[in-house]
Amino acid sequence: MKLHQQIAILNLIAFAAAFLFSMLGQTDIVGQYSMAEISAMHETAITPAGFTFSIWALLYLALAVMTVGHVLIAFRKPENYVVNRELEIMGPLFATNQAAIALWVYFWLNNYVGISLVLILVQLLSLYGIGQRLRLLNPKLGKTSLFLTQFPLSMYFAWITIATLANFAAWIHSLGWLASVSADVYMGYILLLVAIAVGFSTIYFRHNVFFGLVYIWAFYGIVMKRMQIDDTAYSYIVYLCAVGIAVFLLSIIVVVLRFRNIEAKPYQLRKKTSTSNSFKPEENS
Repeated sequence: MKLHQQIAILNLIAFAAAFLFSMLGQTDIVGQYSMAEISAMHETAITPAGFTFSIWALLYLALAVMTVGHVLIAFRKPENYVVNRELEIMGPLFATNQAAIALWVYFWLNNYVGISLVLILVQLLSLYGIGQRLRLLNPKLGKTSLFLTQFPLSMYFAWITIATLANFAAWIHSLGWLASVSADVYMGYILLLVAIAVGFSTIYFRHNVFFGLVYIWAFYGIVMKRMQIDDTAYSYIVYLCAVGIAVFLLSIIVVVLRFRNIEAKPYQLRKKTSTSNSFKPEENS
């Protein structure tokens, strides 16, 4: 069995196991608390409204299609087909990410917020590594790569970056450092500014519009949460989120307008035995 086939199968198994464990997290089998209870226990200025987490349905669907599609392509297309090359370049990073998210579910639902933060950082770094290797977003690689590989990973990466900031805020809260409203608000300002900087740079400089759409959704969720609570102390959190949404939206528009002119980005290739770095896009297969 070739390397890309092994990685495709490993990724599918890892995703299925992590998904099953996450679903068990909706019961009382895995942890002492539910997701909603933990979120309420460590609510901060940047905690989004509950409906925001419905994005997981889209993420799971996209990742399921990706992992199943990768397996099918791995056994039907030649080794130098673009998706198979992407599998080799990703290596075990996606499987590592899925192992980390399964562990995160356990520790988060048992209120080990510090350990959860470490595990979500593992998720973040593994997705960052994938993004760097595949040079997301790389539209010149064709529609199969764009929608089967890059779309799911970009959206997933975006959500995990937001979740990392939220997990960090929850950890600070668990230490008792956000006991006052002013401390919570100022920490919210800092984290939102970080998110705006990350979102803008990823959309504008990496041309990743999928990433930006998730950021808009997350910021909208924070706005709606603040409006539900209707506390004037957090009014500038709403204003800052509105600025962020505007920045992301304008960046997406600029990128879309020049989408056809985006140049192909060479992969950051890992060492392999083959001397050829060429790949076969789907249009030529």
